[in-house]
Amino acid sequence: MTTESSSPQTEHATRGGIRLVPLREESLSKRLTIAFGFMTFIPFLIVVWAMVSQHDLRLALYFMAASAFIGYFLVARRTVQSVARLAQQARAVVSGKSAGRIDVHEGSEIGELAKSFNRITQELERKVEELESSRQLVKQLLSRISTAIISYEGIDSILNLIVENTVQALESQMGSLMLIDGEKEELYVKTLWTPEGVSSGGERIKLGEGIAGWVAREGRAMRSSGSPFALGLRNGSRDEGPLMCVPLKVRDHPIGIMAVLRQQAKRPFTDDDESLLASIGSQMAVAIENYRLNLDVERTYLETIMALAMAVEAKDPYSAGHSKRVGFYAMKIGERMGLDQEMVRMLQSAGTLHDVGKIGIKDEILLKATPLTPEEHKAMQQHSLIGEAIVKPVRSLGKVVALVRHHHERYDGSGYPAGLRGEEIPLGARILTVADTYDAMVTDRPYRKRLSVDQAVAELKKFAGVHFDPSVVEVFIDVVSDRQSRHGQSISSEDAPDIDLRLYEG
Repeated sequence: MTTESSSPQTEHATRGGIRLVPLREESLSKRLTIAFGFMTFIPFLIVVWAMVSQHDLRLALYFMAASAFIGYFLVARRTVQSVARLAQQARAVVSGKSAGRIDVHEGSEIGELAKSFNRITQELERKVEELESSRQLVKQLLSRISTAIISYEGIDSILNLIVENTVQALESQMGSLMLIDGEKEELYVKTLWTPEGVSSGGERIKLGEGIAGWVAREGRAMRSSGSPFALGLRNGSRDEGPLMCVPLKVRDHPIGIMAVLRQQAKRPFTDDDESLLASIGSQMAVAIENYRLNLDVERTYLETIMALAMAVEAKDPYSAGHSKRVGFYAMKIGERMGLDQEMVRMLQSAGTLHDVGKIGIKDEILLKATPLTPEEHKAMQQHSLIGEAIVKPVRSLGKVVALVRHHHERYDGSGYPAGLRGEEIPLGARILTVADTYDAMVTDRPYRKRLSVDQAVAELKKFAGVHFDPSVVEVFIDVVSDRQSRHGQSISSEDAPDIDLRLYEG
């Protein structure tokens, strides 16, 4: 046998089948009616008595009116006190001096008003907590993005970081940044973030196809719960779950989309989530467009530099193809040394551009058929600094700048312009020095005939550890030996490929 305890606020006494409810829990109108009845009942009896006893009826009516007024006054006073107490507690909640709740002691309209206030306060507190949480997420996201921009490692790194942190901030499972290929009218994956890591490429989506294609074509955001979505995974799989997709637009023209996907069991995305993603997407669109514009400028400038390098060689028929061959030698040395692809490409670019600064040297010095005087030699040394100044504005050639500047340094410190020695000289510059010197030795000059391959190799060995890095000389000799053993001849300018001007495909 079990017993149940009753709360005095929810259970009321019952007598003779009649449920008794405390007066304070009745509605305001009912309380006024009851009060009116009680406050007029006794005066009514007095009036009846006065009529029966033939006493002054007017006096009895006055007494009855006064009693009713006093009754209403007492009830109104209690009601006003309740309203005043409610207002006082509400002000305390608003000012933060209270815990955020109003005490409820009565079940009338005033009590219901207090309960409604408490519910509103509770909802506001929840909203404030959500806003504070969102503010912290945005603050963390902006902090990480700012750090990435300060330690700039390329647009791809920044985009990857933004997508990753956006996915985490929105408590999502994966996210994708997709850009529009205008020629093919398709979306391609620029960045795909999953718990397994960051990738690119993969599935392409036609404009107008699926949610991503629709958003890209229409330029409008979309949210969906549990709808299939081609997120660009390499295996072409389609994941399900709450999805949010916003367009990336520049001057109201879509350039791509950004999408995030949650697991099926997670809550759907909200308006606040969409606002945050749209804001991030807007900033990303501006960043991508600015990068593309800067890239166009860089491409044009690099083409100009290449034209200058060719103009230098066009002045001197003896140096025709020299820069191209130096770039090829440097590239082969880098490959033989096991350097990464980026470094190998950088070596080719540096070799091709290493003498571009000669465009600023007077022709009478540059084309002189006899050995240079000390003054002329000093003027000629300026070409490495001029070349540095020409190449420096191209951001994508940032690592090439030091190689152009220091390609005339010597291993023993007797070179120029800084007199660096040993490993103080950048490795790429040490490689260029060997490649440049070798090509100069095996090429005819106005003041001397070219050396044979064997003679040039002997000179490199002779000055290894003095002018040249011994390890670089050793590797280069292997490259030359392999070429001779396979083809019976040295490397020519026809062997050297043109420099790749495609710095970045946006």
